[in-house]
Amino acid sequence: MRRKSGGWLAATAVALCLAGCGGGGGSAPPPVVVAPTPSPAPPPVPTPTPAPASVEHDVLPALTSAQININLSSHYAINPAPTVAARGRLFVMLPGTGAVPVFYRQILRVGAARGYHAIGLTYPNDAAIELLCAGSPADCTALARQEIITGADVSPLVAVNSANSINGRLAALLTYLQAQYPAEGWGQYLVAGLPDWSRISVGGHSQGAGHAAYMGKLVTLDRVAMFSGPADNFAGGAAPWLGQPGQTSAARHYGFTHSGDTIVPLALTLATWSALGLPASGPATNVDGGAAPFGNSHQLVTNVAPNLTVPNIAPEHSATVVDAITPVTAQGAFVFEPVWTYMAFP
Repeated sequence: MRRKSGGWLAATAVALCLAGCGGGGGSAPPPVVVAPTPSPAPPPVPTPTPAPASVEHDVLPALTSAQININLSSHYAINPAPTVAARGRLFVMLPGTGAVPVFYRQILRVGAARGYHAIGLTYPNDAAIELLCAGSPADCTALARQEIITGADVSPLVAVNSANSINGRLAALLTYLQAQYPAEGWGQYLVAGLPDWSRISVGGHSQGAGHAAYMGKLVTLDRVAMFSGPADNFAGGAAPWLGQPGQTSAARHYGFTHSGDTIVPLALTLATWSALGLPASGPATNVDGGAAPFGNSHQLVTNVAPNLTVPNIAPEHSATVVDAITPVTAQGAFVFEPVWTYMAFP
């Protein structure tokens, strides 16, 4: 029993000493706390570069090229809204006879809101092609349009050089916009200093509608959008060039007119659209009260009364796309915005 008791006492003494005895009889040192190695700080998150705001530019043609010396009213340009994905597509609007880009800002703003770059282009449009060519040979309107578009000296009735042509002005404007506003992306529509037509849609009103259609004969466009035109006729029917093969397929052509148009009557408009091949998409379709895609028709017609708050000698002719004449709702929305979107900004 003693041995057992003595062993227990010794073991207890050793355990107590291990728990509380200090060397040399002093108190135990405080435990050493080792701090963890701090993790390296994460690299700072770069501040994202904000998308450029959608900005409207009025640009005098003479600023883009010293060789432009006629029809000097401002071009209009607007880059895509930063709240939508940029589409990498450009829409160019060609005004009617005597009109200027400021008359067509709303359709261009709709394009920008859909992610398109958009331009209203000033070009030589002082005289109506159809009046110039009254009584002339069948190829008159084609040659006049070709000279206005390209600057080639092919028509005795107009005098437009390369710099003043539609093509020359568009190339000069895109070059200028890219140099002045490089963050906005205008240069993507140029290849070797010339417009990259495959990424460009061309719209036009009245005379501009005919130019847009003729450009579709010359180059491959993304789309052709014709408002209240073309009006090219010969011997009571559509001018021959309308039915000739072209680079842009009929499937990429869209037309919109008013049934009461007194400048380009509905029958003539439908004849020119037919020559261009639009009936292949379906019959002429009234858009009033309907919704896109309007039966997939590319021949669109309206009967809606124009906005008559601004005097106009032919309001139905302008109602399809001219800002001051196109109808608006009681809330101020543009009635034909869904039509514009369907035609030009899919």
